[in-house]
Amino acid sequence: MPVSLTTTAGGVTHGNPFVGPVNHTAQLKPDISALTANEVDANGYLKPGVPFTVAGLLPGAGTVVWGVTVEATKVAASNSAADIAAVTTDPFVTVATICQVNQDIIEDTLGRALTADELAAFAAAGSLCRLLPT
Repeated sequence: MPVSLTTTAGGVTHGNPFVGPVNHTAQLKPDISALTANEVDANGYLKPGVPFTVAGLLPGAGTVVWGVTVEATKVAASNSAADIAAVTTDPFVTVATICQVNQDIIEDTLGRALTADELAAFAAAGSLCRLLPT
């Protein structure tokens, strides 16, 4: 079941992936050039619920989820590969470092299933972001 909602103005809003309170927010400078149209919406906003490592990268093998984006943040002109690659200054975004997030909503917002590395990064020791299973 899709969680994204179309507003009357024709834009798209994203579902809130957080279950319960969001604690200990922090500022993170993600590497925008490493993102894709899955993480950035058509209007150039970084989607809520995107997991990041402390280095500002998407989780990979052997990494830990340090934070999950709290809200949509404008990071590029659009989600085209050219517009994302054209970003020369990475902006700060707000992430929750202690939270519980719903896997279904994150996957719906990203438009893809979480990778095995991302799932392992949520489960890794040191991650205080808990992924509630589907």
